[in-house]
Amino acid sequence: MSTTNNVTGKIRQLRSLMDEQKWDAVVISGTDPHNSEYLPERWQQRKLISGFTGSYGTVVITKTHAGLWTDTRYFIQAAQELEDTEFTIHPLRVPGAVDYPQWLASEMQEDVVIGIDGSCMPYQEVEKLKKALAPIKGKVKDKTDFLTPLWPDRPPLPMNPVFILEEKYSGKEAHRKIEELRKKVHDAGCTHIVLNALDQIAWLFNIRSHDIPFNPVVISYALIGMEEATLFITPGKIGEKVEQSLAKQGIVTSPYGSLTNALQELPQEARVMTDGNTLSYSIFNQLVIHPGKENIHDFPSPVILEKAIKNQVEINGFRKAFLSDGVAMERFLFWLEKELEAGSLLTEKSVSKKLSWIRALSEEAMGDSFQSISAYGSNAALPHYNHGAEEGSLLEKKGLYLIDSGGQYLSGTTDITRTVPLGPLSPLEREDYTIALKGMMALSTAVFLSGTKGTHLDMLAREPLWKYYRNYGHGTGHGVGHFLCVHEGPQDIRMTWRDQDILPGMLTSNEPGLYREGSHGVRHENILLCQVLKENEFGEWLGFETMTLCHIDTSPLLIELLEDWEIKWLNNYNSHVFNTLSPLLTYEESLWLTQKTAPLPVP
Repeated sequence: MSTTNNVTGKIRQLRSLMDEQKWDAVVISGTDPHNSEYLPERWQQRKLISGFTGSYGTVVITKTHAGLWTDTRYFIQAAQELEDTEFTIHPLRVPGAVDYPQWLASEMQEDVVIGIDGSCMPYQEVEKLKKALAPIKGKVKDKTDFLTPLWPDRPPLPMNPVFILEEKYSGKEAHRKIEELRKKVHDAGCTHIVLNALDQIAWLFNIRSHDIPFNPVVISYALIGMEEATLFITPGKIGEKVEQSLAKQGIVTSPYGSLTNALQELPQEARVMTDGNTLSYSIFNQLVIHPGKENIHDFPSPVILEKAIKNQVEINGFRKAFLSDGVAMERFLFWLEKELEAGSLLTEKSVSKKLSWIRALSEEAMGDSFQSISAYGSNAALPHYNHGAEEGSLLEKKGLYLIDSGGQYLSGTTDITRTVPLGPLSPLEREDYTIALKGMMALSTAVFLSGTKGTHLDMLAREPLWKYYRNYGHGTGHGVGHFLCVHEGPQDIRMTWRDQDILPGMLTSNEPGLYREGSHGVRHENILLCQVLKENEFGEWLGFETMTLCHIDTSPLLIELLEDWEIKWLNNYNSHVFNTLSPLLTYEESLWLTQKTAPLPVP
C-alpha cells in the first residue's frame, strides 16, 4: 500500500473511532509518556497517522480537517512527506503563527469534545489546551492508547538490557547525586520528587541502555523520597549484577507500570515535586487525586540544570570523545575526497553509512548520536533532511555536500556539521559558505558577562548574516548530554526567549546556516564549552572553548568578505586541529590534512 493510501486509510479509521467516542477532534502529540524528542517505535503515533517523520510536530484531526503543526526546520520535509494527503501544514515559530489550541478554539463549535492520549501529553500542554477551549465550553477527554485499535502490530516496550556507567566516566556516584537532589527537594518544602524524563533518570542513577535509537536512555520512571529511591522499569531489563550495583547506591526497582500504585500509597502528608512541563497529564492527575493538588509543587526538575553543568571528569571525557570523533571525521573526509577522485559512485546513504562505520572503530564508541543528515546539493536546503530508506542523491564532483552527524562514546556525546565542497562552486554558494562561517566565528569568540542568556548570544551569530540580509529558521545552539541525548536543556541559543543563563561547564552547539530551496544549504557546527575567562570590578567574564576537532575547509571562502581577526581565528583553529590529530592519522592522511589546514594569508 502506498504511503498516501495508508495515511488516508488511517484517517478514515480514526474518524470512525471519533464517532464511537463522540469526539469532534483528536490531538495526537509527537511525544511519549516521557516527553522525549526521539521515540521508540511503540510511541511513533504521529508518524502512524500522518507519515511525517520529523522530530517535532502535533497532529489534529477533525471530521473535515487534518493538520500538522510544525516549525521552520520541517516545512519543506513536511510538504514532501504529506504531499497528496489531505494534511494541511500549520507553520509555527513564524510571524502570525496560530498554534493548535487557538486554532481549535476559533474553528470549532461550542461544546466541542477533544480526544487526547493523556499518557503522551505533558500536563501543562493539556492545561493550555483546556484554557484555550474554555470560551467555547470545550472539553478534553483523556483515553490512553486510543490509537491501538488502528495499530494491530503495535510494537511492545523495548527490552534492551541496562548497564551501569562507571564513576570513571560519570565523575559522581549515584548515591551522591541522589543525596544532593534530596536536599534541593527538601529545601523546596517537598518530601518526594517524581521524574519521568529519561535523560534525567539515566544521569541521576548512572544507568544507560539502548531503548531509543541513538539515545542511550532507559524507559523508566523514578520516585525519590527522603529515605527511598525507586526505579520503575520493565522486569527482565536489569540483570543481577546491575541490580546489586543499584542496591548499593540505595536504589530499588519496581515494575514499570506500578508507578500509579506507588503514588496512591504515598503518605497523606506527602508534598511532591514534579515538572508539569514533562510529566504526562495522566500521571499528573494521579497526583491530583492523591496526595492532592495542594500538595503538588509543579516546578522544573533540579536535575535538568545539574546535568547540564558538566563536572571535571565529564569535561575530560568530552575531550577524549572529541579527539576520537575528530580522527573519525578526518578519515571520513579524506576517504570521501579520494573516492570521488577515483570516480566511485557514492550516494547520500552509502556515504553516511561509511562515516558510521569509521566512527564505530573508535575507542569507547557506542554508535551514532542521531540519524546523520547526509545531504547533497538542493537536499541540504532542508535543515533536517532525511533520505529515508532510499539511497538518496548521487554525489557529483560539483557543488556542496552537507554532513551533520555525531557519535556516542562512553566518555561523551558529539555533534558536528561540515559543509564540503565537492568541485566547482557557484559564486552564491561560496558567498553563503563564507557568511554562515562568519556567524559561527562570531559566536565562537564571544566574551560576555555572567548572567547572559542564550537569546542575547544568538544575535552575535546572526548579525554577520543580517548584514547581508540573510537568515536561518532554526536555533543557533542546543545543549549536549554526556553520553546521553544530543539535544538537552535547559540552555539554548535561539531567537526565542528562555530565562536561563549560559553557565560555566555547559556544552552548547554553535551552528549557523543558510538555506536556499532548490539550490543548496550550508551549515557549520562546532560544540562550545562555556568557561570563566576573567573576574574584575565589572563582574565575571565568560567565553567559549571550541571542543570540536575537525578542520574547516577554507577553499570555498571569499577571502575579501573576511576580516583580519576571522582569518587569524581560522588559521589558529585549523592549526590546532592539525597539531592535535595528525599524530593519530596515517602518513597519507596527515599529508592530506597538512594541505587542508594550510594557513590563509593575512592581509
